[in-house]
Amino acid sequence: MGMLDRILRERIRRDYTAEGMEELFLRLDLLHDYASNGQIDEATPLSREDLRGWLNDLIYTARETLREIDEH
Repeated sequence: MGMLDRILRERIRRDYTAEGMEELFLRLDLLHDYASNGQIDEATPLSREDLRGWLNDLIYTARETLREIDEH
């Protein structure tokens, strides 16, 4: 395994610790707070269409990840 592979593996392992998952959750939860208060434009420069696209992609990827975890 080369040096870049080791660095990437370490980064991946760090990003998917409990702390990394909590950070991801908190970022999405904060976005939800802004949306709930009708202030989504203050949270992101993305258009609503682009933001919806990103969120749909995240939801799809999360669901597929759960399905694949269950399969393997």
